[in-house]
Amino acid sequence: MSVSIDDLRLFRFVVRIEADPGDGSAFVGSGFLAAPGLVLTCAHVVNWFEDGESFRVVSAVPEVNAARAVVSERSAREAGPDELWAWPDLAVVELLDADGRRETRHPLPRLDLGAPVPTGPVRRRAFIAARPNPDSAASVPVLRGVDFRWESVDGQGFWWLADGHALPGMSGGMLVDPERGAICAVINNSRGLGAAVGSVATPLSALGNGFGEAVRAQAATGFSAVPEWDTAFTRRSDVPWRDTWNPGVTARHFVGRTTELQKLQDNLEKAGGLAVVQSIGGFGGVGKTALAVAFAERCRDRFDGRVFHDFESYRGTRADTAADALGSILTGIGAATPKEVELLDHRARAERWRAAAVGRRLLMVWDNVDSLDQLDGLLIRSEGCATIVTTRDVIRIDDADRTLRLDVLQEADAIAMFLEIAGDRHPLEQVTELVRRDLYVPVLIATHAREVANEEVALEEIIEDLPEPAAVRGQTDPYLQRDVFDRLEGSYRRLEPEERVAFRAFGAHPGAIATLGSLAAAMECPVREASRRMRGLIRAGLAERDLNETNGGDRDLRRYRAHDLLRVYGAHLAEVEDDLTGSRAALAQYYLDRLGRDFGNRPDWFAAEVETIRALAVTDTTEKFGHLGRFLGYRGLRYSRYDAAETGFSLAEKIDRVLGDGRRTGHSLWGQGEVARLRGQFDEAEAKYRAALQLSETAGDPGGVGNARRGLAEVAQMRGDAERAEAHYLAAMDAYSEGGFTHRMIYVERGLGRVAKLRGDVTLAVARFNTALEASRSEGDDYGIAFAILGLGDAVCAAGEFEAAEERYRESMDLFDRIGDPVGSACAMHGLGNVALGRGDRVLARERLEAAAEAYRKHHAARNLEELAADFARLEASEAH
Repeated sequence: MSVSIDDLRLFRFVVRIEADPGDGSAFVGSGFLAAPGLVLTCAHVVNWFEDGESFRVVSAVPEVNAARAVVSERSAREAGPDELWAWPDLAVVELLDADGRRETRHPLPRLDLGAPVPTGPVRRRAFIAARPNPDSAASVPVLRGVDFRWESVDGQGFWWLADGHALPGMSGGMLVDPERGAICAVINNSRGLGAAVGSVATPLSALGNGFGEAVRAQAATGFSAVPEWDTAFTRRSDVPWRDTWNPGVTARHFVGRTTELQKLQDNLEKAGGLAVVQSIGGFGGVGKTALAVAFAERCRDRFDGRVFHDFESYRGTRADTAADALGSILTGIGAATPKEVELLDHRARAERWRAAAVGRRLLMVWDNVDSLDQLDGLLIRSEGCATIVTTRDVIRIDDADRTLRLDVLQEADAIAMFLEIAGDRHPLEQVTELVRRDLYVPVLIATHAREVANEEVALEEIIEDLPEPAAVRGQTDPYLQRDVFDRLEGSYRRLEPEERVAFRAFGAHPGAIATLGSLAAAMECPVREASRRMRGLIRAGLAERDLNETNGGDRDLRRYRAHDLLRVYGAHLAEVEDDLTGSRAALAQYYLDRLGRDFGNRPDWFAAEVETIRALAVTDTTEKFGHLGRFLGYRGLRYSRYDAAETGFSLAEKIDRVLGDGRRTGHSLWGQGEVARLRGQFDEAEAKYRAALQLSETAGDPGGVGNARRGLAEVAQMRGDAERAEAHYLAAMDAYSEGGFTHRMIYVERGLGRVAKLRGDVTLAVARFNTALEASRSEGDDYGIAFAILGLGDAVCAAGEFEAAEERYRESMDLFDRIGDPVGSACAMHGLGNVALGRGDRVLARERLEAAAEAYRKHHAARNLEELAADFARLEASEAH
């Protein structure tokens, strides 16, 4: 199975070797940390330096970077007749601190001196330093990963490698065996003078017999000083690939940009199989995304798969983080379910993404990025992969040669774009004048062309409405954006008054996608009227329906989108007309009303609106928006959207503290504790619950006290501390009783039942669960009934009453199925597996436990899987006997 390597983690072990001043101008080659205070490289790399002469080793490790380097050992210093340096062409460099002692404060890699000689073509990756521009001494060397294919071994013992691009300066770099996760050889030359591809390497088996003994001794220990070495290797996950390719634009009407397309293509070709990262920059609406998508369409046959993600960094709301993007991608390509993603932190998401990408030639477009942090964990640098980043800012990802800044269209291309969209029946002189007044900006030209194509307005009328262009062509400062707004004014003024309200509400709406129901709320009009107004915007080219996702026939969930620039212009108008605040306040009230109801089986509505609610919640700090944050938190917990819940509760806490509302601050802290507990972060959860408890006690809030105590009880119970759990549950019961919260007392009763079971007191556990069952039945709470019956099944199963346990498990399973709770149903199946195991029916037990495991994995019920592992161990132990 293929293995992916996280290059960035292994770059810590690579060094570049150069003479002073250490700025790259005197770069001579590569090397790598191999033993405490020792660097391994090639003899010909350090041929520049005499024995005892000091030189520099440049590293990402501060202690190494500050050390003085001298050659400790080297093989013969002459080249052989075949133009290769004399076997084994190795050198050991010693690192010395200011006092002349060996500098050992650095990480160490895993070495494989006994790596067998391959018997056929296998992949090996070299980690080296190389100049981005080999012909310029001013080009500062950067670290690279280069894939080779092992080809043969010659009579001297050198390994011959093919396919990989041989780069000047790579000699001395480390060659890694991905399957064994260790360094197996040292890169020492290209394959002959002037060779374009391929290289030669010295296997580490050459060490010993009087040379490199210190390095060999280090390798013999199998020592790896830091975890990032081993964790840099990821095997491909066993999931089929599906593209997640949903850009908001298509290549259908793309014209021109031949120079830019050729530069993107040239950079891809020059990479010689290396992963290439390219950046497209420019102001909003200049056509960055369109260029990236057109390039992706033309090159799609070169790749196994494609990925697109819009970070939405320029909408004036919360931009996506790297973790957000990873979550979206993992669900999009089919590598994780939404519930699984919620339980994975950023690093775990990145590891799963790498595992899915292993061995695949991928084309990735990261759209609207405004910082390198957003790309953390996303960049795949495997052989044959390509990445395009679009941004309005200058972001240097690799070398400057691959940063492309877009200007507006050339006149001929601007005219061709208009005619592509509006048809070719229009007088050329009028089209020429229109694109001139549109400043040759693609988004403006496309907007006006759609208006003409839809026969909403005559071409000459648009020209008449547009002012003479200012002398701003080619500028990328805010004044151009202001001038672009002037270009859109004519389109706005031609709207009906109600449609103008719609456009302003659309701009004020903070979500990347706006649903019809939420737009109606922001306009304060009926849904049917909102639909009519949005059709007017679509005809004017100022909005479009998003038909990529179905809405299940729910008219409220019809989706609308538009280019960033149009939305920003709409928000600008809303602010000018003084209805930005009013629109967002009306929208907040709409969401508060909807979230306050008990939707029960409506997770689809929440899934469609959650990102907008989160984006809206952070736009204000008034009390209403604090309520919205809390409601977002409660529903996020209900529907397992822990990221949204965390945002909501954190926002609410900040607002509550500013308002001096200790009671609500306690509730917000409790919500953060719930998120941490459900993620398995028990220390953080306990800290949040204790802070919530202190505030609730000070505020005299029995409900808040009960919630915090119950949270502390659940943490203690999960840690197996029955005494502490019971004490907290009883304190919670007292608080709920004082406040008259009878429904919450049922939760506590079930918790006390679990504590009794933890202690092995089956009689008390049964009594507790029966009490909870009767209370839930009196309230008509199906969820409470199902969980109480499940608890009874667990209790009597632990007592060996298998017939009664089976009856309870089947009863709870039927109820969970009717409610639509697959994890609850799997818990019941898990219980039935334990019943079969208790009766000695191992075949049936395995069948039931595997069925439960499948459901747990599907919904990423991590804690349930841990409990199941123990039951599988019991089953396997019984099978062994």
